[in-house]
Amino acid sequence: MPNNFNSQAEQEHYQTSHAVAPSVADLDSLAADMRLWVPDLPHLFKSKRILDVGAGTAPLGTLIAERFAPKTVVSLELVMHRLRVATVWQEKLSALQLACGNIFTLPFPDGYFDYVLGNSVLHHLPHLSQATAEIGRVLRSGGFYIGREPNFNNPLVRWSVFNLHQTPFFPSNNTPNEYPLRAQEIIDSFAQAKCDCHMHYFWRRLPSLHHPIFSVAMSVRAQRL
Repeated sequence: MPNNFNSQAEQEHYQTSHAVAPSVADLDSLAADMRLWVPDLPHLFKSKRILDVGAGTAPLGTLIAERFAPKTVVSLELVMHRLRVATVWQEKLSALQLACGNIFTLPFPDGYFDYVLGNSVLHHLPHLSQATAEIGRVLRSGGFYIGREPNFNNPLVRWSVFNLHQTPFFPSNNTPNEYPLRAQEIIDSFAQAKCDCHMHYFWRRLPSLHHPIFSVAMSVRAQRL
């Protein structure tokens, strides 16, 4: 695990990538994936205040704003280069807001959001307890963090994300901040933030498989007590 979150390295990693606004096909694919880690998706976000952290090009916030009738959804991303492309959707969706910021110091008041969402975000965050403390702070009592993370118990997932032996055939594409985050670390970190956290394992290609080793992803749901 990296000792500290390296903001400059994270920005440099994504600054060189070509950022593209999410397409309708991208939103369709994300919606299908989300139904595995947010099974109560159709009505969950209606009229709610939602924060989408580590938003990237804001596909998650865009999807929710377009299809699930939130009161507001704020997509927060560290790298402005990535977030800027989502303005084409922001112009069409009144509920969608974009914010450039850092998850370790969220620029929002205490208890402001009903939900905080993160799609493969937590394993980018060394000193996870600092991030979950901020998530817990901005959630209202009874509000939820809902997220999806790679299942690093699965050796193939671990290899695909952390190919440490770079070769021309298998280049490593992980950022300097990523590390193999395990379920118990997530549970413990949210407990410190006064959130009751539960996990389950899934795989989009095999929806009936919920195995702690063979499944490729973990669903995270933590409720602010």
